[in-house]
Amino acid sequence: MNPPSISEPEGLPTRFAAADLSVRDCVELTAGLASYARSNGLSRVEVSGPPAISELIEEFGWDEVCFVDAHQKPAVDIAAAPRTWRCGQRGLRCLSDQLVGAAGAASEADTPPSTLSTGSVLWFARHNRLGDALGIVTGLEHYCRDNDVPSIAVTGSRALAEVVEVFACERVTCVPSPDEASTGEVLSGDAIFARSSWSMPWLDRLNHAVTDTFGGRARHGVPPLPLRQAREPGRQENVVYCQFDARSSTPPPPHSVRRIMSQFAAHGDVRVLGGPDTQDYLGHDLTYIRAELPEMVDRLLSCRLFVGCDSGLGHLAGCLGVPGLILSTDDFETTWSFFRGYAALSVVPLAATDLLLS
Repeated sequence: MNPPSISEPEGLPTRFAAADLSVRDCVELTAGLASYARSNGLSRVEVSGPPAISELIEEFGWDEVCFVDAHQKPAVDIAAAPRTWRCGQRGLRCLSDQLVGAAGAASEADTPPSTLSTGSVLWFARHNRLGDALGIVTGLEHYCRDNDVPSIAVTGSRALAEVVEVFACERVTCVPSPDEASTGEVLSGDAIFARSSWSMPWLDRLNHAVTDTFGGRARHGVPPLPLRQAREPGRQENVVYCQFDARSSTPPPPHSVRRIMSQFAAHGDVRVLGGPDTQDYLGHDLTYIRAELPEMVDRLLSCRLFVGCDSGLGHLAGCLGVPGLILSTDDFETTWSFFRGYAALSVVPLAATDLLLS
C-alpha cells in the first residue's frame, strides 16, 4: 500500500520514477535522492522503480526516501536524465543539481528555438588544442543537428581544422581566420566555452554551454562523431601507446611513469606518443611517435591498448573507442567527469596504478 501523498515545495520535485537499473545504480541513485532531500530541506521524496531500491532504503536507513509502487501525482522520469550522479560527493552534488533543474525543465514541445544564426563563426583563441577541438566540434555538430541550425563555422587553430576534416561533420565547417568569414556574425567561442560545466562528460560540455547561451535543446550523453572516411578493419598490432604530458599542471614523476610503462610491456610493445618535450621528460632511450591526426587515428585504431593522462590524445582514444586507461594525476573527480562518457576507457588514480597492475 502506498503512503499518503506528500506536499511538494514550490519549484522542487519530490516524486521520481526510476527505470530498470542495476543494483549499483540503485545504490547511487538512492543515496543521491537522500542527499538531495537533506540539502534542499525536504522531509521526504518518493521514488518508484526496481524493488532493490526499497531494500536499500531499509538496509541503509535512508529515511528521507520513500519507495512507492505508483505515484499519486506525476513524477520526474530518472531514465530521461543523464547519469551525472556517480563518483562520490561530486556525483551526489551533480544528481542534486540535476533533480532541482528537472523541476523547471521544459518539454521538447515547449523548448524555445535556438537563436544561433546560420553562418555564425565561433572564434576560439584559447580553447583550441586537440582535446578542446574534439569537444567543440562534436558538441556543436550535435547541437546544430538537434536544433535545425544548417551551418556554422569555427576558427582559431589547426586542431579545429583537422578535427572537422577527419570526423564526419555535416553542419560545422572551419575557416582559416575570423577575417575570412564571408557572412555571419563572429562570436567569441572562448566566452561560451568558459560557461561549460566541469562536472559533465567532455563531449557534453560545449553542447550544454551553447544551449545556455542560445537556447534550444541540449543533448545528454553526446556521442562521438564517426570518422569521415571509415577505416577498414585491419590487423591489430601488439602495441601499447602511452602518453604522459610533461606540460601537465601536475605531471607525475618520470620514474613513476617509466615504472608504469614497464608494467605494460607485458601486454605489448610500448611506444610513447610525444615530441622533444616528452623525450626530455622521460628520457631518450624510449621509442617515440609523432604523427598528424589522420595517422594518429590509424595508429590508435590498430593498437592493443592506450594508456595516458587527461589530454587531447586521451580524448581522441575515447572518441575512437580504443580500450585503455586514463591515469588521473590531478583531481580524480574532475578527470573522471571528463572521461566517463567514453565506454572503452577507465579512469584510475595514479596512486592506485601499482596496486592494479601488480
